[in-house]
Amino acid sequence: MMGDGTGILIVDDLVDTGKTLELVRQLYPKAHFACVYAKPEGEAQADTFVTGVSQDTWIFFPWDMALQYVEPFRGSD
Repeated sequence: MMGDGTGILIVDDLVDTGKTLELVRQLYPKAHFACVYAKPEGEAQADTFVTGVSQDTWIFFPWDMALQYVEPFRGSD
């Protein structure tokens, strides 16, 4: 369905060591890979990234934080 990746945009939050991207590139060599953050070991493999960070930087994403209950916006009225 995705063939060699031509015309496909793959977006990720972070490229770290680049190991995951290596696998993606094998499957879809012509896809465009974009990410928000790129660390030096994986930076060269990303086609596009927003911010470069040091290899030892730990980035806290909202989905990495402790789970907590949040009242739903709908369904409670």
